[in-house]
Amino acid sequence: MFTLLFIMMLASATAAWFLIQRLQDKPWTQHGVLPGSQDTDGLTSSGPKVGLWAFMGVVCSVFAVFTGAYFMRMDTTHGGIASGMMQAWMPINEPPILWFNTAVLIVTSVLLEWARRSFGPDSVARSRTLLATASVLTLIFLSGQVWAWQLVSTDIIATMGQVDRSNAAYAFFVVLTTVHGLHLLGGLFVLTRAVARLNQDFDATNLIAIGAVRQTIQLCATYWHFLLLVWFALFLILLST
Repeated sequence: MFTLLFIMMLASATAAWFLIQRLQDKPWTQHGVLPGSQDTDGLTSSGPKVGLWAFMGVVCSVFAVFTGAYFMRMDTTHGGIASGMMQAWMPINEPPILWFNTAVLIVTSVLLEWARRSFGPDSVARSRTLLATASVLTLIFLSGQVWAWQLVSTDIIATMGQVDRSNAAYAFFVVLTTVHGLHLLGGLFVLTRAVARLNQDFDATNLIAIGAVRQTIQLCATYWHFLLLVWFALFLILLST
């Protein structure tokens, strides 16, 4: 258990470092900013950044509610004993594929951070490759989560003979991973649009176009780092209970 906690804390610290680096950005020092318009390319005081951080605050609240409900439901039937009208809490075995999915999400976040740091007029092709790879890895992560549901169902059937839909632990596992996956899917839509923009005869000499794509990449990188932290928290909760 202590080894698990150490690994998760180290991974969380890594993702937190990514976010701190984003907050320390000085957009007016980046290439592609139009003279006399420091906010054109950056996120320090831009509307999109404010909107993203406000949205992430809402997402934190949503997951906080789910997490609180998770522990309250688990404590209601502590020790596997039914309480009132509630079925006993029956822990599930988290499939090993969740570790693979976690590694995939970490790599995705790293690639987006790389694309954010290196994007410029002379690195459009590399950035396009990085963003496309990150998009594919995100799809792999989501597919792995769906596979994890199947593995959990198979394990429950092997143990109990059928999947008990009233099993709160199984229901929370599906709900938590689904809500997290839906947020990633929304970010993936924005990311694929950025890839498409770079593929459509992108003019690397157009400073406005460069600034717009850079801002999209910055937003996506911040969002993925955030969802990586959320997943670390969810994964730790699932493993520890």
